[in-house]
Amino acid sequence: MDPENEKVCVFTNDLDELSRIRGEVRAFLGEGCPDLIKGRIVFCLDEAVTNVIEHGFSEGQISSIELKMRKNKGSWKFSLTDEGIPFNPTEAKNETWKELYESGADGGFGLRSIKKVMLLRYRRLKNPPRNRLTLIHSRNKE
Repeated sequence: MDPENEKVCVFTNDLDELSRIRGEVRAFLGEGCPDLIKGRIVFCLDEAVTNVIEHGFSEGQISSIELKMRKNKGSWKFSLTDEGIPFNPTEAKNETWKELYESGADGGFGLRSIKKVMLLRYRRLKNPPRNRLTLIHSRNKE
């Protein structure tokens, strides 16, 4: 594993870890990533991890979340792996902003925002059972 192009971090499923996650992502993206793109990627990962923590585990359940970051020639790839409740955000209904706002429903804005910025892929792993959410941002979108 080339530390300049790939890094793996493990965090607990605690919202207090978000600041540390943001710092790791910013450091990994480094100076070669424009601030605007860096901000968008950090926002997306922050939102994805928050969703995993808030909705993926029962109250008080302590677990870990693995974040694997990789720089490819044409993209930045981030994979979140957790042992939480299965949820495939790529199949979630894609309401419009107006529908989300008018419904008053809790949630939806973050996921919709992530989908505007990054490509999402989901896979349910079997042994042991885990979720893997991969977020990809093209390096050509700069």
